[in-house]
Amino acid sequence: EMKKMFVTAATALLCFLAYSQEADELGKLAEFSVIARGEYLYSDPLGNSSLYTLLDGSFSEHLSYSVSNHWLSSDPKSLYTNTFHSDYTNWLDWAFLTYTYDNVGISVGKAPLLWGTYEFDEYDFDIHYPFASSVWSELSCYQWGGSLSWTIMDVLTLEAGVSTSPYGERPFTSGLYVAGLRAIYDSDYFGFRAAYNHFGVGDGECTGVYSCGIRGKFAEKFSLTLDAQNAVGDSENIFIKGESARAALDYSACDSFQILLNAGWEHYDAENADLFKCGAALHYYPVENLRLHALGAYNFGMEGIEFPFVFSVGATITLSKEW
Repeated sequence: EMKKMFVTAATALLCFLAYSQEADELGKLAEFSVIARGEYLYSDPLGNSSLYTLLDGSFSEHLSYSVSNHWLSSDPKSLYTNTFHSDYTNWLDWAFLTYTYDNVGISVGKAPLLWGTYEFDEYDFDIHYPFASSVWSELSCYQWGGSLSWTIMDVLTLEAGVSTSPYGERPFTSGLYVAGLRAIYDSDYFGFRAAYNHFGVGDGECTGVYSCGIRGKFAEKFSLTLDAQNAVGDSENIFIKGESARAALDYSACDSFQILLNAGWEHYDAENADLFKCGAALHYYPVENLRLHALGAYNFGMEGIEFPFVFSVGATITLSKEW
């Protein structure tokens, strides 16, 4: 029944496309980007080395599309062996259509879950692994489904969506789904978001995760982000009981230099143990499309931490074409 619902939604969206092509001039705006990141990470030599492409554009005034492909990683074989899987990431991060009319939007396809932390707003190739939360590391957040959004006064957006579940091996055939709700408030100097996602995990069981984030900008060059969620990540179960939070301070000294300070905390209920993370990163842009980075991070609190101190150096280059 859920699969039929998605097919019906996709058919309706195609009908909107036919209508919009008659009502509006066909849009020609599109942007294609190639992003390559290479780095050395002390605890994991290739770290977040990767190759991505992004394609964003519009068919008309009301209908837009977005496609993100992950072609290479530190473990490129897994990107392709996990094709058509929903429990692991693969070479297709997302591919969705969005129809907007006035302040309402409908999206159908493969897209990120409606998560509440700002960490999940970042492109994967911009994430520094030593700073990432365990939830970000273990959750396969790109899932097939649909969502509805409603924007109020240009600053508040309410979203609801249903998608396949990362607890299922194959999309749709597993019969497991995620229902999500999210509210986003964004103004020039302050942002807030909160979400709840209800996961089908199998055998009639479900689990729910709350997540939220706050971001403030001040003194023109600073931004402070606070994220929290009532779960920690686990390599076998995706989520286990616990709490996690992080704070990130971003100082943009000028167009060429950026300093990031990051602190994270994760509490594991079963062990009644805490993991703390702290670190700093420097970004340098010698030219607009090239970013060089260096970072150091320290992990402490729990016993058995294999790499208490880690460091990384690397470069990210972005090549884009608009038409």
